Amino acid sequence: SQPLLGVSFLMDFNDVTRLFKDDLARIERSIQKNYQSDVPLIPGIGDYLLKNGGKRVRPLILMIGTKLCGREIDERVIRHGCVVEYIHSATLLHDDVVDETTVRRGRQTVNAKWGSDASILVGDFLISRSILMLASDCDSRIINAVSEATKLLVEGGIMEYSKARKLSVSEEHCLDVIHRKTASMMSVSCELAALLSEANPEQEKALVDFGTQFGMAFQLMDDAMDYDSEENTLGKPPGNDFQEGHVTLPLLHLYQNANRSLKKEIEGFVKNENITRKDFDYVLERMRETKSVEYTLDLARDYIERAKSSIRAVTFPQPEYYKSFDAVADYIYERHAAVRS
Repeated sequence: SQPLLGVSFLMDFNDVTRLFKDDLARIERSIQKNYQSDVPLIPGIGDYLLKNGGKRVRPLILMIGTKLCGREIDERVIRHGCVVEYIHSATLLHDDVVDETTVRRGRQTVNAKWGSDASILVGDFLISRSILMLASDCDSRIINAVSEATKLLVEGGIMEYSKARKLSVSEEHCLDVIHRKTASMMSVSCELAALLSEANPEQEKALVDFGTQFGMAFQLMDDAMDYDSEENTLGKPPGNDFQEGHVTLPLLHLYQNANRSLKKEIEGFVKNENITRKDFDYVLERMRETKSVEYTLDLARDYIERAKSSIRAVTFPQPEYYKSFDAVADYIYERHAAVRS
């Protein structure tokens, strides 16, 4: 990636992906090379899942953090970017089976196309591939960080599953699930940037804090957009969470601010596995009255501002890369603003 020369302009997400264009291309090559296998189903599903597969936000923040710490993006950094993307992709494969999701990123999910067994097994393959890639590096701090994040992620999934279709959960529970399930992988991506760069403890903490706050905002935005967005922005039909009985923050906020009869209606919707579009529109209308989506968006905005502040709490060798972090953080909020305008 090219150094930023005297940058004073505001960057947006496209500027960041242009800046890291060559490195992102190297990430893609690493992702494709490492899921090859002589078992044909694995590269077949790997191609389907991982080619054109999302924005690569986790490897991107790992690379921005690496540059911020003054380290070059070499093969070792690329390999670890591939590891976090594999673990993330594996959990998507498993999640889609648990939730019986049929559409993601505008296409059929692997379980909808090949069945649940294939989805689970290829997810397992990606996790075992990640372990092998980490083992070839043998840095115990890195192995520890990735293992801890993966454990948190799985715990978050189990917590969510164990409280599925329950409106008795608290806001703290919802945020705890987000912290484990989404923020853990964003946080470890930033932590790896610090560990690979031999950053000092203060720099490492600032990067981990950025990743955690950013990850919280990222998922809260997703939860809000599931109720108030268009299919082409979301990559899946809106109302997926509602359909699957997930009690995310917008629905919980509505429920907690509803009168007794609306509470009863919401309880009925959450228990019902055959929700109609009319039911969803009715709930969305009630959410507009209680400003439940705005409540979730405001919380996400707070986390974004905290993420930006935490990264500036210490000095870094290449502070010009703060702007790249800002642009990625703002982008997740602006996706929603673009839908509303």
